[in-house]
Amino acid sequence: MSHFLNTLGQIVHSDSVPPLQGILRHTVWQLRKLFGRFPCELPIAGSQLHVERPGGVAALVNAMGEYDFNNMELLRLVLSRGPGTFFDVGANIGAYTLIGSESQDTQVVSIEPHPGTFALLKLNVELNARPNVLCLNLALSSEPGEVRLSDYQESAINRVVTLGDAEPRTVTVAARRFDQLCSDLDLDPDFVKIDVEGHEEALLQGFGKRLGDAKLICIERGETSELRSILQEAGYSGPWYCQFKERRLSKRKQARPEDPIYVGREFLCVLRDMNFVIG
Repeated sequence: MSHFLNTLGQIVHSDSVPPLQGILRHTVWQLRKLFGRFPCELPIAGSQLHVERPGGVAALVNAMGEYDFNNMELLRLVLSRGPGTFFDVGANIGAYTLIGSESQDTQVVSIEPHPGTFALLKLNVELNARPNVLCLNLALSSEPGEVRLSDYQESAINRVVTLGDAEPRTVTVAARRFDQLCSDLDLDPDFVKIDVEGHEEALLQGFGKRLGDAKLICIERGETSELRSILQEAGYSGPWYCQFKERRLSKRKQARPEDPIYVGREFLCVLRDMNFVIG
């Protein structure tokens, strides 16, 4: 019941769907869960998301479509400007990857460490016939090697397990540094989305000298003092919250809060040229 009520609260404050429509979709979702009508496919932007079982990401896509409406619309807009590279770090089953890859001039690098979730990510990329997506089954961290992940059925809560964590089930996956990955792929990170359930600081350490290269970074927990310090010292402006319908980057969180955004100083000028108000 608490999950149901939490999702209703998000729907009511969503910028992507009228409340009554979202509530009706979520009610139908509960009936789908009750009768076990899975797998299914859900529309998101101009794509279809294949869902094997009920879960947090799937419920949000079902109810709201572009559940992170402001960040997702901003991503679509900046990628529509021409050739670029989008790194989706912590891609889960592929919602951001699919939206980013709708721009055919964009090279998408979609990174998901959990092997079961990665299989669904690949399936979604293949279902939507996106040749501009490279899917990688690995973790990004401060050092190359291996990391342990929790192994829950709910893919959205799996995370890197550190020494001393008492997790009953884990899987071991390969880990890379971000800077080395960019070098090996011969790609520059123009736009980056990071959703790694608490492993953000170690991941950013792995950027090395590439940390200041991105034009825009959307990062979970980006409002924390640790991440704010790292990103501001690398030359980024933020944390900002996108109010897309107002064409504004604001210090004010959205009604349904989304992950904060950091913007390279030069790219702030580009956004202003695209009629965004900063501040």
